[in-house]
Amino acid sequence: MGLFILIKFFNWETILNSSDSMFISIVIPIYNEEESLPHLMEELDDVISGVSYGIEVILVDDVSTDGSPRIIEEFEKKYYYLKSIHLHKKGGQTGCYQVAFQQAKGKYIIRMDGDLQDDPKDLNHFFHLCMDGQDLIMGLRGLRKHKRLLRMVSILFDALMVLMLDSPLHTNTSSFIAFKTEFVRGIKFKKNDHRYLPLIAINKGASKVREIVVSHRERKYGTTKYNNLHKIIFGMIETVAFLIRIKSGYYNSSRSRLIKESK
Repeated sequence: MGLFILIKFFNWETILNSSDSMFISIVIPIYNEEESLPHLMEELDDVISGVSYGIEVILVDDVSTDGSPRIIEEFEKKYYYLKSIHLHKKGGQTGCYQVAFQQAKGKYIIRMDGDLQDDPKDLNHFFHLCMDGQDLIMGLRGLRKHKRLLRMVSILFDALMVLMLDSPLHTNTSSFIAFKTEFVRGIKFKKNDHRYLPLIAINKGASKVREIVVSHRERKYGTTKYNNLHKIIFGMIETVAFLIRIKSGYYNSSRSRLIKESK
């Protein structure tokens, strides 16, 4: 509380949120998470209040139809490090990241889900490895709380990525990851490219890679936004399309560059 008063008194919000001092941007897509949001921000604040370097949290509202936009706006007034982005049309997770990555001020971006399955307490592990200068940090889910079918599909996907791309990762599907901003800024992502961000970062030059075990909690509020069968069937088609893109050099070509980055 005392630190917050000092920040307000000296107007240090501007200093802590300037692009020169910003070290980490935490990007979280939000869609109909009005019940989760208060708990998410409380847990995030417990972690962020204990660090001294510049951190911003970017909540990207993907045209929620519940009270999420109102709650986000209220929290933006309460937490000096919180920034909100409200999409005008639904973009899915990839659309959320497309916009947020261009506006993120941090040297590093940490992406996590907003449904409380990713535990904010694990952020400290990411922070330490970012300070150590890693390019890519993967969160390995210790006890994954997904159904058996999805876990089996993930195993097959990981095996395919090793076979086709010689991926050094034990898992390529984590939602809780960190990478240097330089590896993802300015890219024109294709549909559902958010699933392949670690592989895109490696393709763009990320070589210092670390993996850490993170918690994966049961969903407490709401229901999953995805139909598992739809995700598997269309996921296979999208994976083939992604492999064609990455093998053809799309992510390192002028075709993948945004015409103009958002400010």
